[in-house]
Amino acid sequence: MVLMALWIGPLNAAAIEPDTLSLDSTGAGMLLADRADSLWLQWCAEAHCVSTDSAVWYAGTSSRSLSSDLDTAAVVAALMDLDRRSPMDLRPNGAVLDRIVFMMRNRPRFLGKMMGRAAHYFPLFEAALDRHNLPLELKYLPVLESGLNPLARSGAGATGLWQFMYATGRSQDLEINSWVDERRDPYAATEAACRFLGRLHDMYDGDWHLALAAYNAGPGNVNKAIRRSGSRDFWKVRRFLPRETAKYVPSVIALVYLFEHPVDAGLVPSAPLVPRFALDTVMLRQNVRFDQLAKATGRPVEEVAQLNPQYRKAVVPGAVDGGWPLVLPTECVGVFMDSLAVALEWEAQRTPEVSFEPEVTVYRVRSGDVLGTIAEKHGVSVRELRAWNGLRGDMIRAGQKLYIHADPR
Repeated sequence: MVLMALWIGPLNAAAIEPDTLSLDSTGAGMLLADRADSLWLQWCAEAHCVSTDSAVWYAGTSSRSLSSDLDTAAVVAALMDLDRRSPMDLRPNGAVLDRIVFMMRNRPRFLGKMMGRAAHYFPLFEAALDRHNLPLELKYLPVLESGLNPLARSGAGATGLWQFMYATGRSQDLEINSWVDERRDPYAATEAACRFLGRLHDMYDGDWHLALAAYNAGPGNVNKAIRRSGSRDFWKVRRFLPRETAKYVPSVIALVYLFEHPVDAGLVPSAPLVPRFALDTVMLRQNVRFDQLAKATGRPVEEVAQLNPQYRKAVVPGAVDGGWPLVLPTECVGVFMDSLAVALEWEAQRTPEVSFEPEVTVYRVRSGDVLGTIAEKHGVSVRELRAWNGLRGDMIRAGQKLYIHADPR
């Protein structure tokens, strides 16, 4: 967190009654302090300089204005300092500076919202990255991937904070069925992302630039670009990568700078979420609806859903697989424990029986695909592919849809 004190000059003496300037009595002193606070807050409101949820202050110049006359020497110096303190390569590059200017000019509201959500998600990311001995700067990936929205879903089907495709999520042991999608679980998905990022880091011999490119585009596209460029230097490989991926690594580095120097970038957090330290987790071993949880805690159903995005049908399926976690504000955990028994009786007939059914994913056949490679990619057998899709042989055609079932855990 960055804190910059501002001096606004002496208070306007004419605005304060003469007899309030004396500090001979406690009452007069309090009156003077109240008057000073009032003037200070009025000035802040007029200058639009204060973020009441963040303690980040700046002098009223917007990021759009700052981007037009960016002090690139100061940015380069800041990046060099960040690079010295990180295991990642954060050295300045022309593409990085371009992304910093672009984000300041075109994404100030988005960045402000991301900074407002940081206290909710970043401590979770940092703890997991630290456990896996990974750079803490990787916490900025979900900002790019999902806008720190666990319900985000791309057109291709990538889901959650870390945007896992179905097959990748299953390969990382995430539960995905009709009741639970752990790609949307901040805890489970972050652990899976750490494992996946560690594998990519090893795959590219410790080069985080290439590992991040592979996270975005897939190792196949990165390996193809390496062969075409004849180099393993990301900045030489970059021109052969998909356009989105070519911007991805510079954007990550740009976010490191912007989040570490928000005052210099004129950014102010907004729309804050409840901070991570104010949350707690309890295990449920009974099926409980979200509306019952809201009744037991006195919190809105929307808040219960926001804190527990992995449950797809507004039900915690606690009776399955030995129980499932429930995240709640710490302040209402005690009330919840005391009230749960009564809440469970409320319209109990509406609480569904839960059994984990395999989710069906749809794969569109591409030119050159064969059943064997499709089956291997999704962790199923050719025989199962044939049975699920009514195929008598191995003949498939480009553009054909294949339905693939996941095995329940």
